[in-house]
Amino acid sequence: MRMNIPIGVIGQSPPIHQTAKTSTKAASLQGNATFQQMLDREISRTDELRFSHHAEQRMKERGLKLTPELMDKLNKAIVEVEAKGSRQSLLLADNAAYIVNVPSRTVITALADPHKQGHVFTAIDSTVFI
Repeated sequence: MRMNIPIGVIGQSPPIHQTAKTSTKAASLQGNATFQQMLDREISRTDELRFSHHAEQRMKERGLKLTPELMDKLNKAIVEVEAKGSRQSLLLADNAAYIVNVPSRTVITALADPHKQGHVFTAIDSTVFI
């Protein structure tokens, strides 16, 4: 027995010819964007940078202040290390160290004057001086 099934009825995905056009259009739009535009788009996700409870406590205890400039530096550094495949990064800025879980964009701890305290940093795969 032979059944005739109209094209496009099976499943919820669009027909193949529409998918190909969409993919080509998306690729051409990305091709027109400069690297700086793509970087700016990624950095505009500033509201996604989070601080763990532990990091917030350490920042309060150690008198570390967040400024818009520092947030911008942290975000730019996270975008850079994320592009290189980093998962856990040490960001050094303004006599402070921030250890960041890159995939979740979360600062997990913060230290003041890390170079004076003789700390050993483990379980990181990148370091950025900002």
